[in-house]
Amino acid sequence: MTSTKNWVSLVAVLALVFLSVANVAAFGIITKVEVNDVNAFESQDIAVEAGETLNIEVFFRADEDFNDFENDTAGIEDVRVEARIAGEPDLRAVSKELSVVEGRLYRWLLTIKMPESLDEEDLQEDIDLFVTVESRKEGQASSFGVDLTLQRESNKIEILDVDMDNEINAGDVLSLDVVIKNRGRQTSEDTFVVARIPALKVEDRAYFGDLTPMDQDDPDKEDSNERRLSLRIPSNAPAGVYVVEIEASNDDSVDTITKKVVVTGAQMKTQVVAPVHTRSFEAGDTGQYTLVLVNSGNQVGVFELVVESPAGVTVEVSDPVVAVPAGSSKTVTLDVKAEEAGTYNFAVNVHSGGELVTREEFTAKVEGTNGGSITRTSPTVLLTVVLAVIFVVLLIVLIVLLTRRPEKSEEFGESYY
Repeated sequence: MTSTKNWVSLVAVLALVFLSVANVAAFGIITKVEVNDVNAFESQDIAVEAGETLNIEVFFRADEDFNDFENDTAGIEDVRVEARIAGEPDLRAVSKELSVVEGRLYRWLLTIKMPESLDEEDLQEDIDLFVTVESRKEGQASSFGVDLTLQRESNKIEILDVDMDNEINAGDVLSLDVVIKNRGRQTSEDTFVVARIPALKVEDRAYFGDLTPMDQDDPDKEDSNERRLSLRIPSNAPAGVYVVEIEASNDDSVDTITKKVVVTGAQMKTQVVAPVHTRSFEAGDTGQYTLVLVNSGNQVGVFELVVESPAGVTVEVSDPVVAVPAGSSKTVTLDVKAEEAGTYNFAVNVHSGGELVTREEFTAKVEGTNGGSITRTSPTVLLTVVLAVIFVVLLIVLIVLLTRRPEKSEEFGESYY
């Protein structure tokens, strides 16, 4: 079996050499082609892997007889070598042009990058490499063909797609839908994917399981898989552009891609609502006002309430410092009191982070008398006065009753002695 195989290889080599000689122009011939250090004149069916770079070394000897060409002492000008994969216009390499001199040996080194992957249903594919030496003026001098077998790498996983938002607010969650595929010849066992933003020190990890080289009837044996990963952006993350790294790996292969996301700085959108700005109440009483702090931003808001009030009126705030969670609200009450009648204007300044958020102004209309004017009497004093009046009235009635003596009755009968 071995001798038969060697005989077939020898026949193939002789046929290729014959074709090369048949295509020789008068100024030279390809004497040797090496593909990744393998002599293609001696070995055909050279195996290469997808994604591999072919190093093609071409040796060419200029013909010893230049009598048929003009300027034979100067040699043949504009000579170059081309290497190409048949049927693949993009898989091509061309050397620089030079002049060849009679009887000299020349060497060129070209490289062609093989495709990263094959069709899903193929583990390997036969391709043809053609090497040609030619002159722009004299035409083709010599050519040589090499049979190649392009096969998948033994172990290769690839990140096919990552779907994520390009912009996100600090404090929000960045979701990444990741699709990976097994491009190798072997099953990719225990495959994981990690997504991270190194600058923010956040990452997430997902298990993608075992991926077969090709899809099979069993739904658990497929060559690709998809998972969602989540990265929570810190609420204090500075605004800027951040690099997101996505890495798929198993024990034998790693693939990494990077994407970018714009993080807008943490935002706090605040609205202060005061349902009533003016109230009327009696002197000595307490008038109550309310402030509603609404935080529609994406981070916790901490507010400080500072009161500005004139003399004669006191304003007490139920919560001088208020923390309002993102997407919620809190109500603060203001208790206002004045002992004398009058109109009082006061204000509440709402600060956050050392900056003024808003200023709310209020008016208190205090009614009643001040000094000699009629003032409001407390219920206790009023009850005391009423009881005293009642006591005085009862005392007078009692005195009157005691000072009145009853008249003698005249209705007695006559007495006879």
